[in-house]
Amino acid sequence: MSISRQSQGQPIAPMMRVLWQEVRDRIHLAFAEEGYADVRAEHLAVLQHPGPDGQRPSTLAARSGMSRQAINHLISHLEQGGYVERYTDPAGARLVRLTPRGRQLYDHIEATAVAVEAEWAEQIGAERLEDLRAALTSLLAARQPGRQSGRQSGRESTR
Repeated sequence: MSISRQSQGQPIAPMMRVLWQEVRDRIHLAFAEEGYADVRAEHLAVLQHPGPDGQRPSTLAARSGMSRQAINHLISHLEQGGYVERYTDPAGARLVRLTPRGRQLYDHIEATAVAVEAEWAEQIGAERLEDLRAALTSLLAARQPGRQSGRQSGRESTR
């Protein structure tokens, strides 16, 4: 049975995008306020949860839906700023990890996200926010294996 768009209300994806943009903008504003003016919003592709520690650049690229070349450009910029470093593990894999300065930045990102969630809880109630978190968690868990960023990808899995 087909449900009409009118009976469903507003499409969810655009609403999620608006909320993500709000969070991203707040994080970017916090960068400037906390003395991280050299970090731009696009660096969140590298710094997004759960962080880059122990990840291959190709994994970070797949997780963010970017090319390896683009993610390596962002990693290089963060490396020059002293936020991340590349290293080789004992098996010879090239990996990325946060430096102490990068860990401080990452902690600011997480604190900003927590503050935004607290505001949302005030606006819609803590129970409704937890219901939203549960629904999103269920949707994420129901994703087909091998799907990333809403498209089939031959790139390596992020988990």
